[in-house]
Amino acid sequence: MKKFLCIAFIALSQVLIAQDKGTIKGLLTDKEMSNEPLAFANVLIKGTAIGSTTDFDGLYSFKVPAGTHTVQFSFIGYKTIEKVFTVKAGETVTINQLMSAEEGVGLDEVIVKASTSKEKTSALILEQKKAVSITTTIGAQELSVKGVSDAEGAVTKTAGVSKGSKNVVVRGLGDRYNSTTLNGLPLPSEDPEYKNISLDFFGTDIIKNIEVNKVFTSELYGDVGGANINIASKELVKKNLLNVSASLGVNTQTVSKEFLTINGTNRFGTQNSSIPVNDLSKYSFKNSFKPQSQDFQLNNSISFAGGKKYDIGEDTFSFFIVGGFDGSYNYLDGNIKQTTSSGDIFQDQSFTKHEYNVSQILMANLKYKFEEGHNIAFNHLFIHNNKQSIGDYFGFNNPEQDGDLEFQRRQQTNNNELYVNQLIANYKFTERLDFEAKGSLNFIRGNEPDRRTNKYLFRDNFYSPETSSAGENERYFAKLEENDYAAKGKFSYKLKEDEEDISVLEFGGDYRYTERLFSATIFNHDFSSRVAIDIENPDAVFSQSSIDNNIFELETGRGGASNPNAFVPFTYRGKRQIFAGFGNLVYQLSDNFIASVGGRFEKIQQRVTYNTNIAQSAIDGASNLDRTYVLPSFNLKYNFNENSILRIAGSQSYTFPQFKETAPFKYQDISFSSQGNPDLKPSDNYNFDAKYEYYMSSSELFTVTGFYKYIQNPISRSEIPSGGNTLTYLNVGDDASVYGIELEARKNIYEIEDKDLKIMGGVNTSYLVSNVNLDTNSVAQFTNATSDLEGATPFLLNADISINKKYNDNTFISSLVFNYFSERVYSVGTRGFANILEKGIPTLDLVSSYEFNENYRLKLKATNLLNPDFQLTRAGFNGGDNVVLSNYKKGVNISLGFSYDF
Repeated sequence: MKKFLCIAFIALSQVLIAQDKGTIKGLLTDKEMSNEPLAFANVLIKGTAIGSTTDFDGLYSFKVPAGTHTVQFSFIGYKTIEKVFTVKAGETVTINQLMSAEEGVGLDEVIVKASTSKEKTSALILEQKKAVSITTTIGAQELSVKGVSDAEGAVTKTAGVSKGSKNVVVRGLGDRYNSTTLNGLPLPSEDPEYKNISLDFFGTDIIKNIEVNKVFTSELYGDVGGANINIASKELVKKNLLNVSASLGVNTQTVSKEFLTINGTNRFGTQNSSIPVNDLSKYSFKNSFKPQSQDFQLNNSISFAGGKKYDIGEDTFSFFIVGGFDGSYNYLDGNIKQTTSSGDIFQDQSFTKHEYNVSQILMANLKYKFEEGHNIAFNHLFIHNNKQSIGDYFGFNNPEQDGDLEFQRRQQTNNNELYVNQLIANYKFTERLDFEAKGSLNFIRGNEPDRRTNKYLFRDNFYSPETSSAGENERYFAKLEENDYAAKGKFSYKLKEDEEDISVLEFGGDYRYTERLFSATIFNHDFSSRVAIDIENPDAVFSQSSIDNNIFELETGRGGASNPNAFVPFTYRGKRQIFAGFGNLVYQLSDNFIASVGGRFEKIQQRVTYNTNIAQSAIDGASNLDRTYVLPSFNLKYNFNENSILRIAGSQSYTFPQFKETAPFKYQDISFSSQGNPDLKPSDNYNFDAKYEYYMSSSELFTVTGFYKYIQNPISRSEIPSGGNTLTYLNVGDDASVYGIELEARKNIYEIEDKDLKIMGGVNTSYLVSNVNLDTNSVAQFTNATSDLEGATPFLLNADISINKKYNDNTFISSLVFNYFSERVYSVGTRGFANILEKGIPTLDLVSSYEFNENYRLKLKATNLLNPDFQLTRAGFNGGDNVVLSNYKKGVNISLGFSYDF
C-alpha cells in the first residue's frame, strides 16, 4: 500500500508540475537569405538548460515554467538577440524573430557554419531527446573530432557495440543478428560469408550521421535481433561547396619492410578475373606463383567534394558529388598453433602476412525541393574495394615423420564492387497528411580471382609439393553476382491540429527481392612423387613442362580431363522474397507521456539450390524456408521534466539463415574449412529495453539502459567432428539469453568563453551476461551444456576527451580516444575442447587538427598507440596453461592530412 501511495504521489506531482508550465514557440527567419526560415538556430532560456533548436522550417517550440523569462536567439556568425517575455500556466506565447549577421562576418562564412549543423553533436542530441523510440546517433562532427575514418569505427564508439572478426557485435549478437540500411533502404552484402556489407566501405566523406537502433520498430525489416545500423548519406545544404583533401601515412611495423605483392594485381585494385584455362593439358595461367616485392610503403588517400544549389522560381535544385581513393598497407608477424583433444600441440607455425587494401568511392546526390514542401532525391553510390594478401606459414603441422616441416603460402585477392541506386520522394497532401516513397536497385559484383595456395613438405633437406593430395596446391576462381530490389511506401497522418501534439498514425508496406548466384572453379595439382622445388621460384615446377613430363596432373575440383563435367563450376543460387505491411500509432496521452504501439506483418520465402563439392540439391533436396510473422512492438516515453526522460520498449523479431549458411559449399581457409547446413531453422527473438536520459545542456547528457533478449533456436558457427577442422552453422540449442546494462555520459569539463577554450569528455560502457543452452546431442558434440554467446563482450568501455581552442580565425582541436573490450568467446568448444577465447584489447588513438581561416586544415592522426597483442587462446587441458592459438600485433598508424575549402 505504501509503495502504491508513493507511486501515486509521484505521478500526481508530475501532473501538477506540468500544469505550472506554459509554451513558447515561434519562427526564426534569415535576413541575409531574403527572410527564409533559419534552421538549427539555438533558442534558450537565459541561465538555464531549457531550450530547443529550430527545425528545417525555422520553427521552434518548448515548455517553460510560468513566469517572466529572458529568451536568447543565437546562431554562429549572427547577432545574439535577447527578449523578455511573461507566460502564464497553460498559455502559449509566440515570438518570431528576424536574425541578421554580425558586422564583419561575411555571408559565405555563415553558410559554411550552417551547413554542418545537421551533422553537429548538439543537433543530434536534440533529435534523440525529441524521439519517441530509443535510438543513438553519431554525426559527422563527432566522427571528425574522434578521428573516425569509416562507419565501422563510428558505431564501435557507441555503448554496447564492439568490432568482431568481421563487422560489429551489438550486445553480444554478431553479424547475422544485425542489419544495415542506407537512408532507410536495405543494403546487400558484398561477401558471401556474411549477412551485412562491410561497414568500413563507408568513409566519413559520405556520412552525414549514423543511427544505431537497438530496439526493433514496425518500420524496420523483421530480420534483426541486435541492431539496425542506418547510414544517412550527405547532401548539399548550402549554396556552394568545393573541397579537396589528401593525406600520407605509415604503419610503424610495415613502412620499411620488404613487402610482398601478388603478381597480376596493382595499386588500383584492378585485375583480370576471367578463367584462363579451358584445357587441362595446357598450363595457360597468366599469373606467376612468385610474388613481387617493394621496400617502402606509404598509406595514401585523396578525396574531393563539390556541389551547388540553384533557385528555380520558388523551387530549388541541388547536386552533391563526393569521390575518393584510399590505399593502405599492413604487415603482420606472428604465430599459430593447434592442439589435439588431449592437449598435444600438432601445429606450431610462425607466419608473416602482407596486406594491401585499396578502395575507390563515388557518391552523387540530386535533390529537387518544391515550394509546397514536396521533394524528390536520387542517390547513387559506387564503392570498389580490393583486398590483397600474401601469408607465409612455416613450422610443423601434424608431421608424418620426426623432423617434418611445412611451408605454406596463400596469395588471395578479394575484389568487390557495390552499385547503389536510390529514389526517395516525399509528398505533402495536406498539413497533416504526408506520403514517403522509396525504392532501391542495388548490385554486388564480387570476385576472388586466381587465389594461389601452395604447401611444401621440408624433409631430407629439400622442399617438395605434397603428394597424393591434389588440393594442397590450388588455384581458385570464384564469382558472386547479387541483385537486390527494394521498395517502401509510408503514409503519416497527424491526428490533431495542435502543433504541440505529436500524435500520428503511420502505415505502409515493404517489398524486397534478392537473388544471388555464386560459382567457383578450383584447379588442383596432383603430384604422384616428391619433386624438389625452389620456394623462391615455384614457376619452374608449376609449368607446362611439368605436365608434359608427367610430374603433376592438372585437374579441377570435379576431376581430371576424363571427366566431361570437369569445367562445370561449383554453384549455389539463392532467392529471397519479402512482403510486409506495417502500422504504428504514436499517441500523446499528456504533455509528459507518449505511447507508440506498432505491428508488422511479414511473409518471407527463401530457396537455395546447389551443385557443389559436397552435395547437389537435385539429390539431397534444396533448402526451402517459408515463414509468416506477426511482429508486435511498443515504445513508451515519459518526461519527468524538460530534461529528464524515461523510455521503455519491447518487440519481437526474427533471424533468418543466410544463403551461405544453408548452401553446402566447402570453403577452405588456412587452418579450417567451412560449409553451409541446409537444415537450419530461423531464430525467434524477444527484446526488452528500459532507458533513462538526463540532458544537462544541448551538448551534455547522461543515460543508463537496461536490456534483455531471449532467442529461440539460436544459430551459431560450430565445429563438427570431421577432418580438417570443419566449421558449419547449427541451431546450437533450444534457447539463449543476453541481458545487461549500458551507461553513457557527455560533459563539458572546462570552458573559458572569453578565451575560446573548451574541454569536453565522453564515456560509455556496458556490462552484459549471456548464456546459450547447448544441445549436447548435437552432431557438433559440444563440450559443455552451456556457454557464453559467441562474440559477446562482458565488459566494454569507450572514452574520449577533446580540447577545442580558437585563436582569432584559427581553430585547434585535439582528441584522445580510448576503447577496451574484455575477453570474449570466439568459438564454442566441441569434442572435449574448451572454448576458444579472444583476448581483451585496449586501443588508444590521438587525433589533432588545426584550421586556418576556415579554408585550410591540417590533421594529424596516430592510431593503435598501445599496439596490443591480438590473441586467440584455449584453456589448458587438465589444469595446464592456456595455449595461445594465434598471436600478432598490428603496429601503430600515423598519418598527416591536408584539406582546402574553396
